[in-house]
Amino acid sequence: MIEDFESFLRRFEEANTAFVNGDASLWMPLVSHSEQSSIFGGFGGHEVGWSQIGPRYEWASSQFRDTGAKVEFEYLEKHVGADTAYTVAIERCTVHHITQPVPVPHVLRATMVFRAENDEWKITHRHADPLNPKASPSGP
Repeated sequence: MIEDFESFLRRFEEANTAFVNGDASLWMPLVSHSEQSSIFGGFGGHEVGWSQIGPRYEWASSQFRDTGAKVEFEYLEKHVGADTAYTVAIERCTVHHITQPVPVPHVLRATMVFRAENDEWKITHRHADPLNPKASPSGP
């Protein structure tokens, strides 16, 4: 029987909080090792397949200092099917990047896709980027 999705989300939220404190150890077991997984990460770019996204997640987490930051999640949408699920959320916290002298606000719009693998939910896609204010396109 597949794991309860809300229980999984609690583990995901704990892992996300550890991630922005420089610790990917809780995050990595939640990620699909499939070559049909992908990431459009908060630092830009894209990776496809475990061979690319595994190292990318490790690198991304290493860009944060441990400050005890706690991520707050505002779920705008959640949907759970028989073997797939997704969430659309705003993730808010204050982080300290290793390249910055002081902590900064970290507000992402994040779309997550999950798939059941061996009766466990796994992250198969993450698209997270900064939440910017609405703006009209600027001209030349």
